[in-house]
Amino acid sequence: MNPIGAYIDELASQLRRRHRRRILAEVRAHLLDGAATAERSGADPHQAALGAVERFGQPEQVARQFNSLPVRPRAMAQRVAAVLLASTAMATLGSATVWAIEPGAHSPSHHPAHVHARAAGRHR
Repeated sequence: MNPIGAYIDELASQLRRRHRRRILAEVRAHLLDGAATAERSGADPHQAALGAVERFGQPEQVARQFNSLPVRPRAMAQRVAAVLLASTAMATLGSATVWAIEPGAHSPSHHPAHVHARAAGRHR
């Protein structure tokens, strides 16, 4: 089983039944987004999924946070906000990692057309 599937199974076994499906769907979506971001940066798919799971936190801790929230309509909004906050942190960390590995790699000045234009300008 892939790391994201295993994580979701473990998390599901520890969450309260109420809103479990919705929480798992949100967590899965964020883990898949994190893995896809890492893959676009050149990571192996398995390593990308493993990294996304590791950054998200231990299933026991995540389940404890969700389960500790009061069970009210407002609590669901808090759960979604917690997941979104965690995913934003994960995305920021992923972007920082890409920039740390290849600073300026996505800068327009490193685009081949700009490099050729600069080179042509020097010869004039």
